Order: sequence, then C-alpha cells, then structure tokens
Amino acid sequence: MKSFIDCIPCFVRQSLDACRMITSDEEIIRALMPKLLAELSSTDLTMPPPAVVSRVHRIIRKELNNSDPYRKLKKQSTRKALELSKSAEDMIAKSNSPFDCAVRFAIAGNILDFGAKTDWNEDRVMNSFKSAMKKPLTDNQVTGLYSKIEMAKTVLVLGDNAGEALFDRLLIEKFPGDAKVYYAVKGSPVINDVTEEDALDVNLDKVACIISNGADIPGTMLSECSDEFKQLFKEADVVVSKGQGNFETLNENGREIFFILQIKCASLAHRNGYTEGDWVVTSTTSLKELNE
Repeated sequence: MKSFIDCIPCFVRQSLDACRMITSDEEIIRALMPKLLAELSSTDLTMPPPAVVSRVHRIIRKELNNSDPYRKLKKQSTRKALELSKSAEDMIAKSNSPFDCAVRFAIAGNILDFGAKTDWNEDRVMNSFKSAMKKPLTDNQVTGLYSKIEMAKTVLVLGDNAGEALFDRLLIEKFPGDAKVYYAVKGSPVINDVTEEDALDVNLDKVACIISNGADIPGTMLSECSDEFKQLFKEADVVVSKGQGNFETLNENGREIFFILQIKCASLAHRNGYTEGDWVVTSTTSLKELNE
C-alpha cells in the first residue's frame, strides 16, 4: 500500500513525538526538525507509510543518541498487558469458542500502538478490552483462519507491538493442530514495535520460536528483511499478520496472509473500504475478492 498526501501530517507529528520521547529541550528538537522535514520531503510516497516513517526514526535515534526512544512506553505497555491478561485468560478458558475469544483479545491488544497515537490514554486502552466480546468483526475470517491453522505444519505470526504481544501468546496457545509456530519480531527497536526482548518479557518463547525479521521498519517490508526471514515467510503454511503496519506493507502481497488488526487511520479506512475503529479479520484472498 502506498503512502498518500494525507499521511504527511502524521509523519511530521510522529517525528516530533519521537524526539520528545528523548528530550524536552525544544532547541535541540528545533535544530533537528529541518533535517527530518528534508528527509520526508525527498521520500518516495509510493512506498508504504511504515517504510517512509522508518527513515526519520533512524535519523532521530542516531542524532539524539538513543537506540530505543519508546523503551519506557513499551515497558509500561507490557505491565498493563500483564495486569489485564488474567481476566482475558479466564474469559478465553470459559468461552464456548476459545479460539474466537482469543482472536478478539489479540485485536483488543492492538490498541497498545503508539505510532498512531503516542500519548498513553488509560480510557482508550480499557475501552478496547471492554469491547473484546461485543465488538463486531469486519470481514470475519476467523473460521477460515482456524481451518488453515488446523491443517498447517508451520505457522508464522508477524508481531506488531510490545504489550500486545502477550495477547498474541494467548492466541497462539489456542491454535488448533500441532503446527510449529514462529513469532516474528523486529530486528532492532522502532517506535514501540515488538523486539525479541519484548517478546521474552511475555514468555512468547514458551509457545513459539522467536525469529527476527532483520529490519527496523514498523511493518514487514520484505525487501528489507533478512534472507532467513524471507525464506520462512515464503514457505510457512500459514502467515498471520498483526496490526496496521503489517497490513500496510503486506495487503497487496501475492501469497495468502491473514490480517488481524484495529483500523486506526481514517485515510487507510477510506481507501480500503473500512471505517476508522473497525476490528478486522481478513485475508489477502478476501481483500482481492472484495476489490474485484
């Protein structure tokens, strides 16, 4: 999915937010902004939004000498996820459809995304989890996903955010069949995307083999990923993609991919037939059929 003019204000806002994660010195930020704006002005907007914004994040990390500006926010997300997980586990265990219930909590956890909105909003987080069992699922492909996983020998789950990853673990625990599960994390920190450290914080290694995609883009740009990851992506029987960044970078990919996410961007919603705030479980196959 390419970027659009509408994305530019968001890129600028996110750049400023990232700087303020590191320093409150307005003079330092003001001195850096022209460089960030110059990078954005020369960027090819036919690239997906995560690929564009990753360029300014690289500059920020380098110029402000901080390899993980969102580290504190990621740790806060993980603490909140751990706080909420017991209730989620109980509801999943008591559900007549544990897999469906776990999918819903995995989508609820996608609210722990600080690319779209950087501020910590307790009400927004809690409302997402309160909606888990009653929110309608758009293009509900849960049954198809279940069937595919049940028959699979290998499943690749593309992680999105720290904290959210805990609810990915709860979902993986309810996968049918006996497939070997791989959980993909970012190769190095970018925004609050899940890294190996973040995945280990929520014991994802207990249910899946953690693999780095080798990139620092808040999505999955295959051209930037490691050869090892690309081979696994190609050969996995099922690929499950979490979150908006992965959707933006893979929704036009040629292979079948299942997407699980909340729609947090009005522009993305408008251009893909959704409404901002939708909870979506879809696939590349379904998207293709809807657009034909």
